[in-house]
Amino acid sequence: MELMELFRRGAKCIESSSESPVRELDIEEIAKALSNMLTHKEGTPDLSPIMIGLSKSGLGDIVNSWMGTGANLPILPEQIVTLLGEERVSRFSNQLGISKESAQKALAEALPRVLDQATGGSESIVDEMLGQVGSSQGAMEMLSKMFR
Repeated sequence: MELMELFRRGAKCIESSSESPVRELDIEEIAKALSNMLTHKEGTPDLSPIMIGLSKSGLGDIVNSWMGTGANLPILPEQIVTLLGEERVSRFSNQLGISKESAQKALAEALPRVLDQATGGSESIVDEMLGQVGSSQGAMEMLSKMFR
């Protein structure tokens, strides 16, 4: 799965969230906002702020559940800011013209499903990103350790 396809899947999850302001947004615009929020200017994933947020916040168990085969633990909208950073959430909400609160709620609903899809099955983007690890199991173990 390509990174932009992951953002489109995320956009579909966000667009179908219970938060009414985001249900009216264009999926491609949401995908672009996700891309702008989660990648470097050259289009490569920018996970360092998330890693810092995880190490400082104690959210590792929650995020780790999204990457396993079991049930996904929920994340509160307020915890989205802790995980992604104030600046990223504001950039996302501003780009889409929605309130920060609406952005947080939509991201809290969508992020567990998106990361679950991104890290499981034969289309795992994590495996693509960590292809040098060798096996799917090795990539998952490596990523899992980063979130603990």
